[in-house]
Amino acid sequence: MPLYFLAIIPPENICKRVKSLKEEIAEKYEAKHALKLPAHITLQIPFKIPESEEEKLGELLIYFTENQKAFKISLTDFGRFSQKVIFINIQQHKEIIKLHANLQQVLNKNFNFKKHEKFSKIHPHITLASRDLHYKQFPNAWANFKEREFQASFTAKSLALLKHDGKQWHMHCEFKFE
Repeated sequence: MPLYFLAIIPPENICKRVKSLKEEIAEKYEAKHALKLPAHITLQIPFKIPESEEEKLGELLIYFTENQKAFKISLTDFGRFSQKVIFINIQQHKEIIKLHANLQQVLNKNFNFKKHEKFSKIHPHITLASRDLHYKQFPNAWANFKEREFQASFTAKSLALLKHDGKQWHMHCEFKFE
């Protein structure tokens, strides 16, 4: 069964800046996993559904996004989760949390996701380094990023359905907000 996930994708200029930070981490700290994904804010973690249900998912997302309004997202500096993940912070993320909660209701009502595919808690961010950032490398990487500045903002106008091809993720469909 194909693997999908749902996210907000920033505009190309911000994606390029994020990719450059991911490449820096890959080069300096040998953490390349985050490069397999475009810059994104996760709304639904990876899940599997039969390809025959892809059309149903698309129709559901069209209906869902028709009732969503575009909103501003501000990215500010860097954060971390324990000794594993370095990310770009998102300020004022109430709109993302609300969008996520509404999306979860729709998905859980219409699909039988497995327990590990359900995503109830959200801390909006854009990941720069994650699972392959070695714990011995983390202190140096975090020391490098914690004092740095990053500022950007954009208007979220859509959500993206990404599909995995067996090696990496690709934008499969985009669903525009009202």
